[in-house]
Amino acid sequence: AEYRLKLLNDASFRGHPVVRHPVMHFPNDENFGRNRHGGGGKGSAQSSSSLSAFMLGDLVYVVPILKSGVVKTRVYLPEGGWIHLWSGEQVAGPHNIGKTIEVMAPIGEPPVFVRDCQLMHKFVETLKKKHIIVDSRRRRSSVKSSSMFSPFRRKKR
Repeated sequence: AEYRLKLLNDASFRGHPVVRHPVMHFPNDENFGRNRHGGGGKGSAQSSSSLSAFMLGDLVYVVPILKSGVVKTRVYLPEGGWIHLWSGEQVAGPHNIGKTIEVMAPIGEPPVFVRDCQLMHKFVETLKKKHIIVDSRRRRSSVKSSSMFSPFRRKKR
């Protein structure tokens, strides 16, 4: 809630959008920059994930899954330290200068990463206490995870 209020204040008083293209925060990163040529880059998986990625403010990085049936994907992470939201694991350290990782992405758990900073550590701990995310050693089974969070779950009649 604290971060969301900060984003809304920035939108109201500074005109910063809540949802932002990553180039706003990583202007020199060629994976997001204007210098990219269509279809090229360091691999099509990296290109497609970086093209659809967006930021919620400057601390949350989201890579939507745009194809049905995908449960694992390659994701480009821009510079800096990142924590995988659903597992709480640090996937890139503070000295990261941009890298591609492979991450699980079952329905209901798209690739979402938060900056490795105190505010986001508090956020992840709150989500763990509420059992929204679980310790990676006790991960939910994909069946339970999919049925719990799936927006496509049908109601029983």
